[in-house]
Parts: sequence; structure tokens; C-alpha cells
Amino acid sequence: MLVRNPALRRVVAPAVAAVLIVVLASSAGALCPRVKYVDMGDKQFSIGWTMGVDERDIAGFGGYHVWVQQAWVDTLSLARSYVWGEDDTAAAGYWTFEPFYVDSVRVFTTRDAQNAFPYRVSVTAFVDTATTVNAEERACRDANASGLVFPGEDVTTNLKKIQVIPNPYRSSADWEYGGQRRVVFVGLPGSATIRIFTAAGTLVRTLDHENPDSDQESWDLKNDVGSEVAPGLYIWDVDAGEVGSIDGKMMIMK
Repeated sequence: MLVRNPALRRVVAPAVAAVLIVVLASSAGALCPRVKYVDMGDKQFSIGWTMGVDERDIAGFGGYHVWVQQAWVDTLSLARSYVWGEDDTAAAGYWTFEPFYVDSVRVFTTRDAQNAFPYRVSVTAFVDTATTVNAEERACRDANASGLVFPGEDVTTNLKKIQVIPNPYRSSADWEYGGQRRVVFVGLPGSATIRIFTAAGTLVRTLDHENPDSDQESWDLKNDVGSEVAPGLYIWDVDAGEVGSIDGKMMIMK
């Protein structure tokens, strides 16, 4: 069984809270699991869900589909199938869950995510006669889709872990979501001041990072008056008070 990492930060998407179980309409219909949480951690994120009943009591229950979307891609894609009763460990649909118990939560975790990159995740159920994703399952997939999650490490006092992603930055990088130009400082402590300078030493932007639950802070590539900065080499400095300070370089390219 994939066990949820207790150190992960819980980020339950608002849309998830409104999800209800969809009643099995026919042998070709689809059940809709209830998402309990979406968590993220270092290069990983998890989704936990329940049907609220023992799967053995659901007529024709076939298993679960887990869907993942890199936010710069248009649609959620099938990332994992769990096939009810599959016990072959080499099978793609191997069922890795323990038997159902009261309030049990099924959990999927991906450990190949990129820190600071945006993802969405969803889960659906299917019946054993289904050969394709039908309209009911697609509706469940969309209803269960999380908000954006950004994998990352827990906050740290090791300033040597701080880096800028991506570096160099190229215009319209495909990791961006919604067309927003940005880079992300990762590996930050819970409290720090980030200052960004031109190569000539002119202060361009000051960012205050105050978040004990996140090691990340975004910069929208604008200066303190809201204008986009020019391409070139920039120097950054992170001042974490008593923890110390560190500086580095980043390149912005058009």
C-alpha cells in the first residue's frame, strides 16, 4: 500500500470539498470517489480518496483510474490504473491496497514530479465491463480535479539548497501556467528577504518570503514598479536573518 507521507503539506482544493458520490446509473456507468486530500512534498504529490463503502459491496466494481495533468498541458492524462482483484505484481493494474476498513483511504503517490512545477491530479472509479472512459467517468474526473499543486521540499535552514528554477529562464517556458512569466526560488527557510539586482548592482525587486509551510517564492520578472525586466544577468541575495545569507546568479533570456 502506498502510505501518505505525514510530512507532506496538505492542500485541499476548494473544488474537492464539493464533490459528491455519483450513483451508479447502469452497468456501463461510473462511480465517483470522494477525494479526502491532496498533499505535496519533495518531488512528489499524493491524492487520497474513499468510496465510503467496501468496494466488494459495489455491483460490478472494476477499480480506480488516477489522472495527472502537467498544468501546461491541456488535459488530464491517465497515470495509473488499479484493477480490482489484480494480484500479479508485474501487472500494470496491480492492486496494491489493503482490504477495506472503516473510513479507509486509498492513496496514490507519484515520486517523479518536478519541484516548483504546477500539477493537477484526479481520481475516478470504473466498472468491470467498461472498456473506454465514458461520459460519467469524464464528469467525475473533472469534478475531482484538484487545484494546482507545486511539489517542493519542507522549509530548511540549509541555505545552500536555495536555487532559482528555471535558470536560465527562457520566454514562454512551457512549465508556466496561464501565460504568467515567472521564476521560483526554492529551498528557502520559512522567513527570508529576497533582493534581486542587475549585474551593475541596481536593486530591481524585493520579495518578502513569510511562509513556514513552503520553501518556494515566485518572482513574476517585474521590478518594484510593475514593469517587466529586460533580458540579461541578474544577481539575487537571500537574507534569512540569524540563519544567514547567500547570493547567486540567474539569467533571463527572451
